Amino acid sequence: MEQPSVMVRGIYTTALVKLLLDNGFRIARPSLTTASRFGLKNASREWDVRIRDHTSKNSIIVEGPRAREVAEVLMRELPDATLKSEKLGCEVYKGVVEKVDDRVSYVNYGEKTGLLPERLVEGQEVIVSPSRNDIGKSEYSYLTKRIRIVGRYADLIKDGWVSTPRGMPPAIANELMNLGYLLKPPDWGIQWKREAVNVDTSELIEEVQRLKEEATKIMQKACEVKAPCLIYEPPTCYIVTIPYTSKKRLDELRGLVVTTMPNHHMIKSWGRRYAYAVDVIEKLMSISGPGIGTTASSVILHDVIKQGSKIAIDHVKPDGTVYKLTPGVVEEFDKESMTITLRRKFKGGGVYDGLGVPKEYGDYGISIYRLGSPISKTTYYSEKGELKGIYVNISTPVEVAPRKIRYIDLDKAKELLDKGVITERLFKGIVEIAEKVKESLEARGDDSLD
Repeated sequence: MEQPSVMVRGIYTTALVKLLLDNGFRIARPSLTTASRFGLKNASREWDVRIRDHTSKNSIIVEGPRAREVAEVLMRELPDATLKSEKLGCEVYKGVVEKVDDRVSYVNYGEKTGLLPERLVEGQEVIVSPSRNDIGKSEYSYLTKRIRIVGRYADLIKDGWVSTPRGMPPAIANELMNLGYLLKPPDWGIQWKREAVNVDTSELIEEVQRLKEEATKIMQKACEVKAPCLIYEPPTCYIVTIPYTSKKRLDELRGLVVTTMPNHHMIKSWGRRYAYAVDVIEKLMSISGPGIGTTASSVILHDVIKQGSKIAIDHVKPDGTVYKLTPGVVEEFDKESMTITLRRKFKGGGVYDGLGVPKEYGDYGISIYRLGSPISKTTYYSEKGELKGIYVNISTPVEVAPRKIRYIDLDKAKELLDKGVITERLFKGIVEIAEKVKESLEARGDDSLD
């Protein structure tokens, strides 16, 4: 089978295209800049996989029918990346009505029983999709008969209508609306996506034709199978989180293609203002040499952490959940080693995680973080300065951002490995670090991050 074609967009584009080409993938729909940098001619306009920035800019979304193949290569090539799979939530089932109650029908669709807001007949078979997979503590899901067939540029919706995304320029929206009314099959609607804007009309027609054929297959399968049964499942998408070491690896890859300043991707992930600064600095580097980039990177990093400033701590779980830990004030900042010492004040009540020691009013902690270190340490004290405990956390290497420290927590690493969230290589690295930390604490009890 031919390698998938991949469309890449976002702040990691150049580095990812380099990585993908080195691994034999084809690049689809490259931007003019990307095509020029890599000498891509006659690139495919059809993509099997699309990579785009996550809203956080610290992760990328990998989606499409062959997304798994690309995600596996990214996990292999990026040293500390984490992987999360997400279903699109548009599965289609053939269910059977088990009970009718007032205005609601209880439909067994295999995964569980769902609520369909209309009166049917017990034993009746019906095609449904869960409109909400989880409704709190209830044992039921909400169901809809308005099933959705997922495409690249549009979705086909049973008993739906033609629509375009909000904020789309009126002229383009009108063109898509008119095209949708011409193409939609009876009893189906077309929901155009933003990606349809930059696509030739012929490709949009082909897309809708594929969706119509898929819908025909689904309806045919629904007639043949016995309820309850899953009859359609969109491809899974993957979120690959790119921590510090992986960002550095992507910096290296980008540097093989075009002038790249140190910490390019970490700084670009901070937002547009910093991304613009990086672009300007790299243009100067191409004229005056790499020294400007090294100096500028140091100046930028030193500027976002200042003595006496308040620093937020983003304790990120592999599933993307961000816990905002008690912030701290910078007591000391060693610019040479990028080591940050924070003083944090804690409220009373509860106990300290990992220590089991009660939190009391007036307690404070001294937390030490170093850019690029997978170890952070907090020493807890009472109001009188008495030692209450030491907690060492092992995570992905610490990153900095404007007035912020960020890392991905790797607690329960074996469980993360078993679930495919982290690689065997990263797991072994975590175990090795944990053993060294344990030996260091037992032997010295110091706060070294080495």
